[in-house]
Amino acid sequence: MGDKRSQPTTEWLENEKVKRILTEYLDETDYRIYKELNRDGRISDTELGERVGLSRTAARRRREKLQSEGLVDVLGVLVLQEAELAYADAFVTLNSDISQDDFDDFLSNIEDEELIYEIDEYMGKYDLLLRVWHASLSDIKSYLRAQLQTHDAVEQYETVPVTKTHKAWHKILSNSD
Repeated sequence: MGDKRSQPTTEWLENEKVKRILTEYLDETDYRIYKELNRDGRISDTELGERVGLSRTAARRRREKLQSEGLVDVLGVLVLQEAELAYADAFVTLNSDISQDDFDDFLSNIEDEELIYEIDEYMGKYDLLLRVWHASLSDIKSYLRAQLQTHDAVEQYETVPVTKTHKAWHKILSNSD
């Protein structure tokens, strides 16, 4: 009896570095599910199962388990350069005497900002990286000035405009430029 499901790829097995890093969190099938969802987050459980060599029910259970554990999140992402929007990285240095409450307050304020799409905390020269977008670089400059210069938590910041993204979310991005 021929099983019509496609045979699993060996991509996981061929990349030993990825395998060593992820084996604590994902097995080979989970990793293949992640890769397929990354290619197309709207894929049906039936198609997902066919692509990774599982039944629809088994694929759904695995996907739901990965999502409930917070290891995989299926979301829509606005590809800023394809929409011809400006975006930049703002490297923030916090005041050294900031209290935890003041930091939490500042973080809470910027987390609610729609134009800030990523916030990362660092150790070293900078304390935070804010990824921000807007209609133009001039708008980004004004927006960041309003958000960062007026807050006591911020000692200084540096903004670096992004001119092109070649790869994000494990996808090669292209545009006509």
